[in-house]
Amino acid sequence: MEPATTRFFDVPELVDHLTKHLDHPGITKLMLTSRRMHDLCIPAQYRQIQPGRFFYDRTTDSIQSFAKNVHRVREMLIWRHGIVYYTNCVTAFLDLLATQQSIATTVSRQPSLSRPAWLAPRDPHICKVVPIPPLTLLTRLNFFFGQQGEFEGCPYYMPSYRDPKATITQLCWLIQSNPHLLDVKLQGFIIKDGRDAGLLTRTISGLQSLQNLLVFFYQWDEWAGPWTSRIGVDLFLTCAPTLRTGAVKTGELYDDDIDVFTDEFVLLSPGDLQSWEKSDEECGLNTATPRREEPMLGLKTLSFGALAGETMEEDIRSVFRRAPNLTVLNISPIPSIISDVRRLAQDIAQYCPKLSDLSFHTLGEGAEVAGELLILILKALPPQQVTRFYSNYLPLFTAESLGSGAEAGSIFRQHSGTLRMLSLSGCRNIDSKAIQTILVGCEALEDLQIAWKTRSNQRQLCLHLEDAIEFPWGCTKLQRLDLRIAIPDEPLHHLAEGVVPYYNRPAPTILSLAETAQFQSLGSLYQQIGALTELRSLDLKAVFFDQAEKGRGISAQYTTFPGLFVLWNNEAGRPGYLQLLGGLTKLESLSGPICAMDEEARVTIGMNEVRWMDQHWPALGRGPFFQDDDDDEEGLSDPLLWWKRKRAGGRLRPTPYE
Repeated sequence: MEPATTRFFDVPELVDHLTKHLDHPGITKLMLTSRRMHDLCIPAQYRQIQPGRFFYDRTTDSIQSFAKNVHRVREMLIWRHGIVYYTNCVTAFLDLLATQQSIATTVSRQPSLSRPAWLAPRDPHICKVVPIPPLTLLTRLNFFFGQQGEFEGCPYYMPSYRDPKATITQLCWLIQSNPHLLDVKLQGFIIKDGRDAGLLTRTISGLQSLQNLLVFFYQWDEWAGPWTSRIGVDLFLTCAPTLRTGAVKTGELYDDDIDVFTDEFVLLSPGDLQSWEKSDEECGLNTATPRREEPMLGLKTLSFGALAGETMEEDIRSVFRRAPNLTVLNISPIPSIISDVRRLAQDIAQYCPKLSDLSFHTLGEGAEVAGELLILILKALPPQQVTRFYSNYLPLFTAESLGSGAEAGSIFRQHSGTLRMLSLSGCRNIDSKAIQTILVGCEALEDLQIAWKTRSNQRQLCLHLEDAIEFPWGCTKLQRLDLRIAIPDEPLHHLAEGVVPYYNRPAPTILSLAETAQFQSLGSLYQQIGALTELRSLDLKAVFFDQAEKGRGISAQYTTFPGLFVLWNNEAGRPGYLQLLGGLTKLESLSGPICAMDEEARVTIGMNEVRWMDQHWPALGRGPFFQDDDDDEEGLSDPLLWWKRKRAGGRLRPTPYE
């Protein structure tokens, strides 16, 4: 009987399945084993390509090999250099095809293709151009505009690389030539005016089977016109009903980014035609792309950005009306012209009743409206449905409909049995009582991030120590916790004149009544944290404030939590609570509670503490003193150096303890 390996490779379908799990070098090695394997693996070798690797050396054999197998290509990753060179090669092929009908059989299996009137003209051939038949059977396209200065040293550089308007036309021609595309990612390109936006929208609308779409573009400037506000809406209102995931995002260019562009592109105002462009009438771009009314029943994920003041409120409703099965929504700035944010939120919740994942992370004009809208959508959804709520809006804003204190926290408690991830930033409503309500009531939470930059006006946005210990925390399933704790700076942080810090007093340590009381409160906090036995990441920072309002303000100092990293010592009588964290055996990352350069840490963390942490936190590998090099070691105590090098696997120089 033949060996199983022989029988496996006798079945072409099994070989094809195998090659889907191999990279290009692996497929190449398999092809070299025999002529038969070479023939079987050829389709796999060209199924997924990066044209640049064929173009880079400009050898005729390499490019001709690509040209002979373009009908096998299904997935392509291409940069700006590649699309410019590819477009010129296809143009050369079409010119050749027009004069030599004998090669028509090469493309007999492909649709006919011609250069549209809006396509940028061919480049002067300053490098060798090999005719390549057009790609027309792609199912996946990933285009990346790339860094602005990459043309230097590129062996297949062509001048239209420096003209973003030419790039748009080349990209749209490639998409138009492949009507069977299922997945499209277009990243980092530039849209200057309405003509560019309309061409892109018209092109995307022609993909009748499109399932996944990502469009990330840079807007030329803030005065470019209403097209920037419409492109997100227009794309989703004209997309095929087969869409499953959609994302439209935008960014702003900086002066350094435009140095490489042609003078004509930079100097002409948006809407003005460049020397090579024809009018909309001549190009057939003078009519609007028809909107679709049928629902996108498969659309589950929507990142809705690229909106500005010219977007109509009804257009936004129309997008959500087409997505009845939407579950994941990420919104960007919303136009301030919305007349009734509350009603819009209620309509979105009605049109998309299955929403369970809401996120918002952006800056810019209209961001406050978007934050308010997201919270109102959360309030309008049925209880016990939302699993994730993410807000990363750094400047402060107030959600008028949210209330304050425990009332603000109760909106999240309505989803206490389902909410697994909650990240809040920038919303003034989320004060200490709101955070307390979340910690106590949201028992399903696995990831909680409520972190603010330490500013004098943000003490009220931290969890106050007294609120942290008033009730037992219900969120015992937490795997990640990022929190700021507001602690009165007296008596442990701000010392009266002549008072020696508790950790520098001779044994046995004698504490004042105020110090004893504050340590009791801190011990209760540490006990709450120690009960989170599923924790893998802990980022906990102390914000010390002047409770008596004597003008000291707030401390932005990065400080070790008092007594937290000290083992209790009966002989010394020094307060220590490290043993309360013995259950955090899954901890992988630690940030904030300990400052290795802090005087308290240097005095109190000895070898007993370090060996204890090493034993009880076996997975810990990321922390303030766990870098795999010798950087930032000055000032580390010998015990911490010992632990650092032990976890580094002996890659660093030894300490006196080794």
